[in-house]
Amino acid sequence: GKINRRDEVLEIAASLFATRGYATTSIRDIAQHVGILSGSLYHHFASKEEILLEAHARGVAQAEVAVEQAIAKAEDRPWPRLAAACRAHLEVLLGPSPFSDVITSHFPRNFEGVTREKLLQRRDGYETIFRGLVEALPLPEGVNRRHLRLALLGGLNWTPTWYQAAGEDTPASIAAGFVDVLRLQLDPDVVESARGFRVL
Repeated sequence: GKINRRDEVLEIAASLFATRGYATTSIRDIAQHVGILSGSLYHHFASKEEILLEAHARGVAQAEVAVEQAIAKAEDRPWPRLAAACRAHLEVLLGPSPFSDVITSHFPRNFEGVTREKLLQRRDGYETIFRGLVEALPLPEGVNRRHLRLALLGGLNWTPTWYQAAGEDTPASIAAGFVDVLRLQLDPDVVESARGFRVL
């Protein structure tokens, strides 16, 4: 059916954009991989840009749903909520969905003008979730929450460049590790209880 074909176009386009780059992937390439004529592709999408924007929106929506569900199930305290969100974010990013490739942070950098604006707007909407989670953390005075959020998301979004599915790391263990690195330094409760064991 038509809807099914549209999904197929989006998935194939997303993986081509991710592997070959957006600029070097043509409408003809996408059509060939889907097994239809270029002209038929224009029944579904007006332009390559429209395909990109919709694929990106799908990727962000997948991440949003996963993160919101993880937060809802998490223990209702700031650090566990953040850890659950990071785990869900990574599970989408490192998962099988081709859309995850077009939502990593380096992706909007390759664009300019309106396309870039739209991609960034969509991504910023998603990052609002993390803004709220970081705002809720009990942190020592003087910690820049924006920098903390950007460092954490930057670390998470860079993971696909080194992650090996067959390795001992899992999305869950990486996310927990990242959050622990921050928490052990910044969470007053943890720091306080650790003080008794500190050798220095």
